[in-house]
Amino acid sequence: MREEPRPPYVLAIDAGTEAIKAGLFDLNGQRVAMGARAYPTTFPAPGWAEQAPDDWWTGLVGAVQDCLQAANVTPDDIAGISADATTCTLVPLDAAGRPLGRALLWMDVRAAAQAQRIFATGDPALRYCLAGANAEWMPPKMLWLKEHEPERYAATATLLEFTDWIAYRLTGRLTLNLNTVTQRWFYHKPSGGWPLAFFAAIGLPDLAAKFPADILPLGAPVGGLSREVAAVLGLPPGIPVAAGGGDAFVGLLGQGVTQPGDLGVVMGSSNVLSALATEEIHFPGIFGSFPDAVIPGLNLVEGGQVSTGSVLAWFKRNFATGAAAEAAARGISVYQLLDEEAAQTPPGAEGLIVLDYFQGNRTPHTDSAARGAIWGLSLQSGRAQVFRALMEGIAYGMEDILQTFRGHGFQVGRIIASGGATHSPLFMQIYADVCGQPLQITREPEASLLGSAVVAAVGAGLHPDLPTAAQRMVAIERQFTPDPQRHAEYAFFVRQYQDTYRQLRDLMRKMSERQIQK
Repeated sequence: MREEPRPPYVLAIDAGTEAIKAGLFDLNGQRVAMGARAYPTTFPAPGWAEQAPDDWWTGLVGAVQDCLQAANVTPDDIAGISADATTCTLVPLDAAGRPLGRALLWMDVRAAAQAQRIFATGDPALRYCLAGANAEWMPPKMLWLKEHEPERYAATATLLEFTDWIAYRLTGRLTLNLNTVTQRWFYHKPSGGWPLAFFAAIGLPDLAAKFPADILPLGAPVGGLSREVAAVLGLPPGIPVAAGGGDAFVGLLGQGVTQPGDLGVVMGSSNVLSALATEEIHFPGIFGSFPDAVIPGLNLVEGGQVSTGSVLAWFKRNFATGAAAEAAARGISVYQLLDEEAAQTPPGAEGLIVLDYFQGNRTPHTDSAARGAIWGLSLQSGRAQVFRALMEGIAYGMEDILQTFRGHGFQVGRIIASGGATHSPLFMQIYADVCGQPLQITREPEASLLGSAVVAAVGAGLHPDLPTAAQRMVAIERQFTPDPQRHAEYAFFVRQYQDTYRQLRDLMRKMSERQIQK
């Protein structure tokens, strides 16, 4: 039986790719209320993706006001605030602290050529991304800006992440968060911080001068809520604002991932797999490891899939339109109907293999030219078989990453999942059966939002540290246990999935090059 939420409360802000959410939580992790507002993304050219900070702020104010109105709580009972946001969404500011144009979104890959040149240097700083060149990260984007928009680069007095821009707007203090700069900006605390020689070698000798001096770990105080912003939001001034971080990685705290070997999976349009390790490890096929990025003294190890839930949405949008009326008549969602049909198909989907690289591969191949594939089709193949094959292909992709982890000596302990896909029992059982490990599902599906609540509670002194706060605020609601026979059967299909990429890699690259040239 759940306890009724009671004060004090913390306000969590989660700024995602498509919308910003605000949630109010008590100190047991019970969500009291939530508000959300969407904002647009601009795509000025192929591979570009930008958002306007003014749209973020309008969304943040609206989401917080909606949350507070729905909560019907006394504002004086709100004791702390923290925010997370997408990583490598860069905000150049002028000397007065105003944004210089639109922010470069994480998915912006205009700097692919710069990333390749940087990766080719073989600099020791690249130990973070042995999986391959990544145009999403900060140095390639800033090198592109210097080479293609030199006036904007020169006018950039301060460079912030999306998360740090929110903290700046709330408090007026310019800071960077250790969580994100360790993951995406090549900051390495054990080596003394910024890799200045690396920046100089790639043509950015003045880059570090554009960074705020203060780099704060998760939960450290940024400052109090400013009077001006407090009046706009309808909150008392001075509420402690704690340093946040990247959405998926703050989400680890919202999943209760605080111990070595724990692995959290945030399941949305894409999947982010993150684990904690006692030692700093680096090998091809992963990002990381990143020291002290989440829990002090532990290293963050990262893998990810670009297209997961978005693949199922693509199928529903394009090939399941006829199912909508039937689902509506039965009072269920289209996804529930598709799940029912797919459940009647045995593991292996009657010989279908799906490669889930619809928007490229993040890990273990880090291949932006990779594309999706479906093979094994016959006249027997129908909607149920294809939908099950899509779910299985996504699970094969996760197992491919886990095998990469295991192959380099990193043993995964608990696997904890959250996000929209966890609402499908069939999909979660497929994941468990394919990977051969139990899959735990959290009570609160909004892991990043709850993670920011954990951070806010620590920043306000309401819990002593992040592991303690996560232990008290996160609850496991359900566990899916693998079936040994199905796991053994799936091993064959995982190998076919892995071989598919090896066989089609060159063909996919030729096709991608042709599309880019057009």
